[in-house]
Amino acid sequence: MRKRVGAFSFVVLVGLLSVSMGAIQSINVNYIDSSYTAAGGALTLSDAADVVVEDTSGNQTTYANGSFTMATTLASDLSAGGLAYGSFTGGSLDFWDSGANSLLSGNVQTLNLTEVFNNMGILAGEGQFVVTGGSLAGDFALPFGDIVQITFQVSPPTLSDFSADFKGISNLTITPVPEPATIGLFTLG
Repeated sequence: MRKRVGAFSFVVLVGLLSVSMGAIQSINVNYIDSSYTAAGGALTLSDAADVVVEDTSGNQTTYANGSFTMATTLASDLSAGGLAYGSFTGGSLDFWDSGANSLLSGNVQTLNLTEVFNNMGILAGEGQFVVTGGSLAGDFALPFGDIVQITFQVSPPTLSDFSADFKGISNLTITPVPEPATIGLFTLG
């Protein structure tokens, strides 16, 4: 009886490993037109872009001439000492291929942006979203994704808070949130 239990455990472990191989590691879009409107606190990223999907094996698939949009709203301006810092909540994000087929869609839960250097016009941030659909949704074992890196080169470059409008160019990287079983496997070695 013990051999069967051990064999079953081994099969389950191998099954989990094979599901993890080739899963999405990250989705990237670069050079996205972005704008912030102080009246209402609306942050919008929307542009045609190559959507680059990298899997855990390091293979990349590029969806040329795709598009990306994200819209969220300022929940609180926590700027201090001349450095802009804002916390955004709500809204949506969507990735499409060139045929307008949904690759990934989700609802923005949080997005925190901070000015990296005073008066240099660079904002950076991170956040989280809930996956709601798209052909890549199945690669998100949990319905959560992380916005692990978002950067803005803004104009005008002299931000001190979120009380004025700005435009910019953004780069964005998202990743799936690992499921607890995957985290346990990484812990085991």
